[in-house]
Amino acid sequence: MKAADKKLLESKLEYLKKVSLFTGLEESKIRVILDKMVVEKIEAETTFIQEKSTGSDLYILLDGEVEISKSLVLPEWIQTTQKTDKSLIRLSEKHFPFFGEMAIYEEQSERSASITAKRPCLIARISKKDLWHIFENDHEIGMIINRNVAAELVKRLNKANKDILKLTTAFTLALEG
Repeated sequence: MKAADKKLLESKLEYLKKVSLFTGLEESKIRVILDKMVVEKIEAETTFIQEKSTGSDLYILLDGEVEISKSLVLPEWIQTTQKTDKSLIRLSEKHFPFFGEMAIYEEQSERSASITAKRPCLIARISKKDLWHIFENDHEIGMIINRNVAAELVKRLNKANKDILKLTTAFTLALEG
């Protein structure tokens, strides 16, 4: 880790304690993870995670605002010039978000959504390799982080299930009408 990254992450330690990824971790354990993180500046309107691309990094938004979007139709059903993305949510540092978590569990994980910086952003990134190396060396960190990621995935799955129910209800009503 670069000295500038380490200094910046140290200054964001109180913020990082509020990120649900780190819930239940002692400060010393959070620092172990921070030692492997890289800080990046992302310009506004830059898509830094593209849906369907492969990736293996987990991200934490330190500052800025991002939009998470997803294609509404299968790629083979559209012409390339048509806009088919749906903005799902906008998140800022006030939400203490992390994303890219599914990539730490699969080889060559396909990204499930696109993430675009809506204003200049500062993100912390850690590779799957570095994260799992930490887990292997400190089982407590591994157990807590995996539990926290599972809790976040359950929350997102429940929301997706509700969204599917709304869509199928609307579709059914449209067909009946």
